[in-house]
Amino acid sequence: MASRLHRSILTSLALAAVLGWTLARSSARADEPPGAPDLRATAFVRAVEAIRQHQKSDGRWTTDVTIGPVYRSPTSETNVFTPAVMIDLLSPVAGETGLGPEVARARSYLRRQIEPSGLVRYHGARGPAAATAQGCELPPDADDTALAWRIAPPSDKARLASALREIERYRDPDGLYRTWLAGGDTHRCFYERFAGSEWNPPDVAVEMHIYLLLADRDRAAADRLCAALGRRVDDDRIWVWYTVAPFLPLLREIDMARMGCAIRVPDSRLARAAAGQQPYLSQARLLRDLLLAGKVEQAERTRSERYLVALRDGAAGEFARVKEEPPLLYHNDLSATPPHYHWSADVGYALWLRLYVEAGRRFPGAISLPRRSPAATAPRS
Repeated sequence: MASRLHRSILTSLALAAVLGWTLARSSARADEPPGAPDLRATAFVRAVEAIRQHQKSDGRWTTDVTIGPVYRSPTSETNVFTPAVMIDLLSPVAGETGLGPEVARARSYLRRQIEPSGLVRYHGARGPAAATAQGCELPPDADDTALAWRIAPPSDKARLASALREIERYRDPDGLYRTWLAGGDTHRCFYERFAGSEWNPPDVAVEMHIYLLLADRDRAAADRLCAALGRRVDDDRIWVWYTVAPFLPLLREIDMARMGCAIRVPDSRLARAAAGQQPYLSQARLLRDLLLAGKVEQAERTRSERYLVALRDGAAGEFARVKEEPPLLYHNDLSATPPHYHWSADVGYALWLRLYVEAGRRFPGAISLPRRSPAATAPRS
């Protein structure tokens, strides 16, 4: 009880401290809608503090899991994937948000999950297994292995070479990479119990994450993968973990394009998103357009207005939507049982902060950035 009271007091002090912030320019103007959230201070600090409060002492953020595509009665799990997404979103804006220490802590957590083989498991090196019997446990996968080696690589060329060789073993005849780094001979129990109609399928976002690793390590292999993915990007058979959760593949368009692969998620895939996900798809589109667009000729205020509207909507009700209907990151193979859907409010806060800062950089006359970022004020659990 005392700890909870202490945390509450510290959080209140953090929000009160925004009154002392010095901003580059005023972004809240007389023409803002009545009742619009104060983007300059309260909303920004609230998002930063939520991310700080939710990070565990070892550097991870947990993920909520439900049995259906509606955010209801979630349970919590630890995995490698969500911290990796958080690092990717927050690293470019760590200076403005003051979240550099949190990003560094998450990166260290991710690095510790790389096993002696160079491979990474979804639940991490010391995480829970899907089952206890040998061959039934969750095997290493190409997705999390690629994420960890790109984002938090240790100085170990031998382990990296081993991981790349193993990923390459699971490239299919169409040039795409399968998800699980385990054969049916060693993990038949896992596949029979937990896989869907196809034991070890390639998947659209798995390919994106492998591409981003290869782009820095093996340009020829990356180019081959880009071409293979381009041929099949609208193929139902590779939308395994994102059938009704296209948010993350949409977000990855930015990273893919910057590394030389201009893959676009078809509108037909975005139309299949689970109910309530449109605000996050809209924010991801805005971020994509902001970071990939060339010079725009319209007046600054006209160009910035759609970003201001999205930021105000996202922060409304003290980020009520993020709390009540957070981003749906992915789900299991929908042909498998039992179903499970994975959500993260922290990714919602991080996306909002990334959009705010990137828009502030592009439109400094309309969206201000703090001259100094909010300092941490509360201990982490």
